[in-house]
Amino acid sequence: MYDLSLQKDLVMGWCGQADSPGYALQVLAQRLNDTSIRDRVQRSLDFLTTYPVDGKGMFPVGYHVTDKKFHGGDHVSCGQAMYNFSKAIETARKNKNYRTEKWEKFLRKVCDGQSKRILRDDWNPHSTAEGFYIAPLAIAAQLFNNATYKKAAVKAAELYANRHLTMDGCYWGGTLDATCEDKEGSWAAFQGFLELYERTKEKQYLDWAKHAMDVCLSYIVVWDIPLPAGRMADYNFKTTGWTVVSPQNQHIDVYGVLFAPEVYKMGVYLKDERLKKLAPVMFRSCYQLTNPYGSQGEQLQQTNFAQHGDMSNVHKLRGGYSESWTVFWITAHFLNAAARFEEMDVAI
Repeated sequence: MYDLSLQKDLVMGWCGQADSPGYALQVLAQRLNDTSIRDRVQRSLDFLTTYPVDGKGMFPVGYHVTDKKFHGGDHVSCGQAMYNFSKAIETARKNKNYRTEKWEKFLRKVCDGQSKRILRDDWNPHSTAEGFYIAPLAIAAQLFNNATYKKAAVKAAELYANRHLTMDGCYWGGTLDATCEDKEGSWAAFQGFLELYERTKEKQYLDWAKHAMDVCLSYIVVWDIPLPAGRMADYNFKTTGWTVVSPQNQHIDVYGVLFAPEVYKMGVYLKDERLKKLAPVMFRSCYQLTNPYGSQGEQLQQTNFAQHGDMSNVHKLRGGYSESWTVFWITAHFLNAAARFEEMDVAI
């Protein structure tokens, strides 16, 4: 599924998340007590702003260090990168430790293009993937006091609410290697609706966020699935708190850790203690496979389904996982989620 020759790539959004530490490490700097963080954050985000942006607000999300060539670009990745840039700028304005001029110029250019595209009369997104634009546009609207960005965020939110609240059409398209309903499409809407509620305090957005969150939660494993003898069972691996990807990709993954902070927030807003208890379980449980060096494999096989490795005998798949690559998104998601818990002053 992945081209393993792309190991020298710097990829924003899915699934490199190269933009994520630029926000997360600012928040976690004091806790980590690493004097190199400030320089690394500054230089990394400065470099990422060199990615070219077209008139529609799209940009290549990958840069190959050896070939010095850009590649890729999709709604999921561009939206996620925009979110992290917006959070990085917002955080830097508070701590006053960084020069954000390049970051702001890049984000403005992207938001200008995306808002113009979304506000066209003929905008008709194929899937919920473009829901990932809602949250960063809502944040950027406040950062730059820009009514156009807010108008685009609201239009996108209203379109997805009209499509999905009745469940006549499912949240889908957030997973780049699947073409069916998925939790990541649900998360795109959940994140966007909740961000709009927090920025506007209009209750309808909280109601919409609850709907999208409930769909996200339907992908969470809430019991410990018995596993055959093997690497996971030998370490007494627990599946509670992990998330299934989609009906098409029947393995569990660590992705749910990214929206655990939002689940906790919803527990606060809805006065639901169950959600406040679930969120830390998701974060902690997904840390089980992390090795002493901070990385881990993915695509855990709780069923006889796999996407990678020796699949010659389907009956031998359950109970294993892929560890031929340790993609950076896992580390980045933990840092990102930890930062958002830190902002809420929630001990996990």
